Amino acid sequence: MTRGRLRLRMARSRGVVAAVVMVAAVLVIQMVASVLSAVIADRTLSAAAEDTYTYVGDLMSERVATFAGAASDVVEGTASEIRRDGTLPTDDELLRALADRLDREPAVGSIFVAEPDGHLVSLATAPDGYSLVEVTPDPAAGGAAITRVEYDAELDETDRTDGSTAYDPTSRPWYQRALGSTAVAWTDPYISSRTDEIVVSPVLAVRDPAGAAVAVVGADLDLDRLGSLLEDIPIGSDAHAFILTGDGKVVAAPAGQRATLHRLQAQLDGVPDASDLGIPTAAPSAIASSSAIRAHGDTVSLERTMDPATGLDWVLHLDASASDLAPAVSGFKRAAYWVTSFSVLMVVVAAGLALQLWRPIRRMREHAQTDALTGLANRYEYARRGRAILRSAQRDGEAVVLIALDLDDFKRVNDEHGHDAGDVVLAAVGDVLNETVRSRDIAARIGGDEFIVLMRLGERGSPVEVARRLRDDVALAIRESFAGGCGAGATAGFATTTAAGHDLATLQSAADEALVSGKRVRKGRTYAFGHGAGTHAPGDDAPEGLSPAGSLPGN
Repeated sequence: MTRGRLRLRMARSRGVVAAVVMVAAVLVIQMVASVLSAVIADRTLSAAAEDTYTYVGDLMSERVATFAGAASDVVEGTASEIRRDGTLPTDDELLRALADRLDREPAVGSIFVAEPDGHLVSLATAPDGYSLVEVTPDPAAGGAAITRVEYDAELDETDRTDGSTAYDPTSRPWYQRALGSTAVAWTDPYISSRTDEIVVSPVLAVRDPAGAAVAVVGADLDLDRLGSLLEDIPIGSDAHAFILTGDGKVVAAPAGQRATLHRLQAQLDGVPDASDLGIPTAAPSAIASSSAIRAHGDTVSLERTMDPATGLDWVLHLDASASDLAPAVSGFKRAAYWVTSFSVLMVVVAAGLALQLWRPIRRMREHAQTDALTGLANRYEYARRGRAILRSAQRDGEAVVLIALDLDDFKRVNDEHGHDAGDVVLAAVGDVLNETVRSRDIAARIGGDEFIVLMRLGERGSPVEVARRLRDDVALAIRESFAGGCGAGATAGFATTTAAGHDLATLQSAADEALVSGKRVRKGRTYAFGHGAGTHAPGDDAPEGLSPAGSLPGN
């Protein structure tokens, strides 16, 4: 072999080696890049799944709070009528008033009114009308007379049964719970003596001017309807939701679990708890920042406490399959590893797959941050961004105003015109708030008809004028939205960081305090924190025809 050929072969060998090294280096780089991409994608998808779960928890909690709030409204409305009249209505008036409230509020199964002497009237819905139970004390007989009357849908009597009973409503836990509170209080789950079913009730003591109780009003939440609501979960067919008390007692179960709940109730002769249903719960102390997410096997559990403003000491427990939360995770991982092992072409395929996956992930994030009806931030996004805004303003030495808005007589819009009309009004409010706030501010819908606006003041002017103008704009949007707003309006309360500090919860509580205190005096105005109930923004007049709070028809 000549020296020239040897040099040529060696040169070719070196070229092959160099090519092999380059290909190997490319493959190693591709492997590392693919592994890193898989890790990053895994974390991104896990974060998206957590956001989705948090959003679903917020959504379900708001649904439950709205459902329970309807029962509280029934109790407060009935108590207000008794307090206004100074005495209980006559039997016929009371019967018709209770029947009317049952017709308007499907969340309520029965309403009851008990007097200190042990007299009780309880009206419940029945398949063909109503069922009345009246307990009348009979001291001479050492007990009480009990009358059961069945009515048709027109309140015409169809059947009556008389008897005697040792039942004393004043000794029941719900009666004592009401006497121990000055506001609506919720009972722990208990077994109804009327139906032998698990019930939970909001109760309220009606007191005379001297503070003595003249009656206790209560309502049994329709747990069958609440169970149906718990089955409507927007993630996966195998997801389950339960409502528990803080100590684990079962308040409500999905409709599919009601038979199991009844069986356990009969076996235990009492209210079952989470462990009886095999529900893995976390201790209340482990639920940080109102919610906790835990994984056990292929199941992910979320436990979320109710908003303290609802007065409900309940925990939403939600179970879902991890694959339902992020169904694309496993497929993406397989694609990424296959790219690493086989070909450069699959890197391009994986990139295309990643692009396809990123779009729904981005949409999920947007849905997890936005209220679908109004386009405003939801409660989760408001808490996240609100704290950031306050931190930034505090660093910059800039004042911030928090304005709490509550729609007046909004419930009447839904009752008289339907929920579609209510949605039109809410959407109109969302439009005007979205147009008002700047990119560095935030407007959010935090409840059914409750809104929050957090603004840096900057050059906007005084907080009084800012809050008043915002309320005026919202009130105008309501009037222009649907048949003159159907009689609905808006009341606002506001607080500034100058008066309440830069903590979001404290600032919101201050604005809520101004709103609630002012609304007791008169609706349709703007109230400032720290100036006493009834102190409203200068020049802020109620809409035409609005009477002082407390004298509105139907309140």
